[in-house]
Amino acid sequence: MKFSLPVLLGAAAMFVAPHAQAIVNIDYVAVGNPGNAADQDYSGQGAFGAVSQAFAIGTYEVTLTQYTEFLNAKAAADPNALWNASMQTDLNIAGIARAGSSGSFSYSVMGNGQRPVTYVSFLDAMRFANWLGNGQGSGSTETGAYTLSLGGLAPRNPGATVWIPSENEWYKAAYHQPAAQGGDSDNYWLYPMRTNAVPFSDQPPGATPDNTRVGNFYQDDSVANGYDDGYAVSGSTSYSSTQNYLTNVGAYASSASFYGTFDQGGNVWEWNDTVIGPSRGFRGGSWLFSEDDLRASNRNNHVPSNEDGDVGFRVASVAAVPEPSTAMFGIGLGLMWVLRRRRVSSF
Repeated sequence: MKFSLPVLLGAAAMFVAPHAQAIVNIDYVAVGNPGNAADQDYSGQGAFGAVSQAFAIGTYEVTLTQYTEFLNAKAAADPNALWNASMQTDLNIAGIARAGSSGSFSYSVMGNGQRPVTYVSFLDAMRFANWLGNGQGSGSTETGAYTLSLGGLAPRNPGATVWIPSENEWYKAAYHQPAAQGGDSDNYWLYPMRTNAVPFSDQPPGATPDNTRVGNFYQDDSVANGYDDGYAVSGSTSYSSTQNYLTNVGAYASSASFYGTFDQGGNVWEWNDTVIGPSRGFRGGSWLFSEDDLRASNRNNHVPSNEDGDVGFRVASVAAVPEPSTAMFGIGLGLMWVLRRRRVSSF
């Protein structure tokens, strides 16, 4: 069920400067059932999925269009290297083009902007989350959910309103469904399409025996049946340097998780903010990898500065999700904001 929630934020979150370019809208779904138990421990790597509080998570991966708006707001000189040249030159994911010179760089989407952004480091994701939480526009990228002066392993700050989901939050949104609400007997699925059966690789939305478990990943069954023919987008086992292998976020319309997220299995790997040694976690597999990597049992990590053509991210937020402020009025020494409402899905 779709519904709107009013903003329920503390004063520190509400009293931020207005920004003319506050235009990036993030769709969220509500992840309820707080206090759920963790999933089983696969291979002694830890048990994940337990989350004590309700929260919201992005329905989709952050898109090229959304990240381009971020670049145009914050990367005219780009001292933090928020743009990677491979965003423009790697045709497998293209992308985002840059024009101009330092101080007046401008950015534009190449092709379909509803595909997920890639070649983003965890540092880039931190800055994007900070920017959203600080009202967008000229809002700071260096403080907010994360303090960037502390580096890529900086902890999430108390009171954060937009952040990169923790491994437990990401895992719950992908795999959890209470048995009492139609889920598996142990409350968790093996794949994020609400199934323990191996999903199918096919072009969206899928023309497979079961279109509720299909995604963008590599799988070859050596049978000429129209699916599981290699790369999902091309239906071929042959790699092409000029083929765009990404699919639009949410294109597999019947393959959502229980809470209503899309593409947590396949399309691109997604960062999470759990620290694993000198690295940050990421999960979910991608267009380049097999179904093994979509599983709940598959855990990965990389240094926060890593950027690849099959790694992106989504954001999370407080259960009542705000949109950027659109007006303010002086009241004594304070400011009162007219805040728009954001759509949230509930399960």
